[in-house]
Amino acid sequence: MSDQFPDIKNEMNQISVPVDKLDAIIAQTVSETKVKKSKKRVVIYSMNVAIIGFSLFIGSAMVSPAMAKVASNIPVVGTFFNDIGDEGLRIAGQKGLTQVVDQTAKDNGITLTINEVFYDGTRLTLGYTQESLLPLGELERPVIKVDGKEINFSSGYSGEFLTPQKYKGVIDITPTEELPEEFEMEVRIDAVGLVPGNWSFKFPVKQSNEVTVIRPSMVNQVDGAEISLSSLKIGPAGTDLNIKVIADPEKLDPYSLGFYLLDDKGKVINFLQGSGSGETVDGKEHVTLQSLYEPLEDGARKVKIIPYDLTLPNDGLQEVIVNLDKVKLPFTMSQGDYGNVVVNDIEYKENRTVIYFDIESDGIIDDRASENPIWLFDADGKNMSLDEKPFAERIKGNSFKQEFATGKAEGLKLKTNKMPKPVLYEEFVIEIP
Repeated sequence: MSDQFPDIKNEMNQISVPVDKLDAIIAQTVSETKVKKSKKRVVIYSMNVAIIGFSLFIGSAMVSPAMAKVASNIPVVGTFFNDIGDEGLRIAGQKGLTQVVDQTAKDNGITLTINEVFYDGTRLTLGYTQESLLPLGELERPVIKVDGKEINFSSGYSGEFLTPQKYKGVIDITPTEELPEEFEMEVRIDAVGLVPGNWSFKFPVKQSNEVTVIRPSMVNQVDGAEISLSSLKIGPAGTDLNIKVIADPEKLDPYSLGFYLLDDKGKVINFLQGSGSGETVDGKEHVTLQSLYEPLEDGARKVKIIPYDLTLPNDGLQEVIVNLDKVKLPFTMSQGDYGNVVVNDIEYKENRTVIYFDIESDGIIDDRASENPIWLFDADGKNMSLDEKPFAERIKGNSFKQEFATGKAEGLKLKTNKMPKPVLYEEFVIEIP
């Protein structure tokens, strides 16, 4: 957002506002949560959809060219997803596959509008705007009903402030069960940040027809567990994988399973988010796992699905830290059994540090090196990861670069973790009609 608002410092100096109140806003949230019940378990895990980036600025569009630029970015219904960072939703928006809702609810000085919804069987996403006098925190988890029946789901949130009073957000909803092709959706939100209220919406939803659904009868046996491939849904906004597992939890925890997705050219499809739910029956876990990935590239004819187990040590991961003050390039940071990160170059810009590195590993690596992460911290221990670009970017092969929100400074420390190597299981291969 800093590139979008180059004159922000001058704008803030000219306007008198309670900036101290704005500084209290959370800058980034990345979570991995497990919730256990006596007989049933529900697991929610996500990568980038749970990252919420907040960019704040002060000014007036009436008198400032910088603010006039901001005003031009306020979402218009019918184009809500066209310019957001999620590639799949951006494609859906540009193809006109979203549905305009444009419903508004007001309570306790806060106005919420659900602008658009996208649903294609692989993902269900709401685009909304929030208006209030002061910047507020994220929405409380909504209550959602489909055709009058409340559903269970996992959710991910992302968004940004367009002005201190207006926020543009996205809610990704992953139901634990398949939804019908057409239904009436009710959404109730009971709090925004710490402000309670009642914001209710009701609107029809229809599934986009540009989705290929494959329901193969494939079952693999691993470590005494039965892994069944229920469905693979391929759409313009994402690729949805549904797996059922029956396992002896003493031999294999089904909630520790992940799935690499590769196309017939060997390209790794980036994971977005996932959820799992199940119950214990006669001492065995019966679990349904759902994983959402980025869209497949046009022309893909086969998909390879590789189950893997990445069980983390009970005592946590060991950190590897390098102080950048007097380091000599290149240098290597061990990631344990997973391999090494070799830092080849560090580029310091006015307000950015760019790390160029290679990953030495025989493991499967996606375009964001999400299982081989690095972080940069300042002298006070503050994480310098960018809200809008929290992951690395593949340059070529296993060479990556990653930007951080600081220029040259004393006391910068680069960190990574020693990771166990995933255990790979027998793969599934699916042909795409």
